[in-house]
Amino acid sequence: MPVKVPPRQTLVLAALLLALVVVVIYQLRGPGVAATVGPVAAAGPAGSRSAAARDRAESAPEVRLSALKASKPAPADKGRNLFRDQPKAPPPSVVTPTPPPPDPNAPPPLPPPPPLITLKLVGIVQGAGRPVAALTDGRDVFYGREGDVVEGRYKIIKINVESIDIAYLDGRGQRRLSLTG
Repeated sequence: MPVKVPPRQTLVLAALLLALVVVVIYQLRGPGVAATVGPVAAAGPAGSRSAAARDRAESAPEVRLSALKASKPAPADKGRNLFRDQPKAPPPSVVTPTPPPPDPNAPPPLPPPPPLITLKLVGIVQGAGRPVAALTDGRDVFYGREGDVVEGRYKIIKINVESIDIAYLDGRGQRRLSLTG
């Protein structure tokens, strides 16, 4: 018993077969070749390729080598070599002005200021007696009251509620350290 195929499926199969035939013909002719009708199309792939090559050759511009050679400028410096290092130019000489002579009436220069006190205040403890300040240098913690010497270099002058006044033993470089930093 023969199989009955619905007309819609027949139409879809015919369209697919037609698309397949178009793709095969396109592949045999090569891309970029215009579709032609007539004896060239019947000649097959070799005929269409030679026609395409002929069409490309006819559309290519003519190149005249004599015109190219005539427009080429002559080199200006024949001794120049782009691939050879050139010696560096000597650095420009810098003339430094001589300083003026010192003024005999000028006061002597001031002594350099003492280095900053690098301790940080980390806390103040207020008990029944005098308050105690806790200081650190980042490694060690030091404790002291008003008048005490801390780390052998600094003297606590005054302990306030949220800060302290500290200076070097000789009184120079006085600084206020607060709890906030």
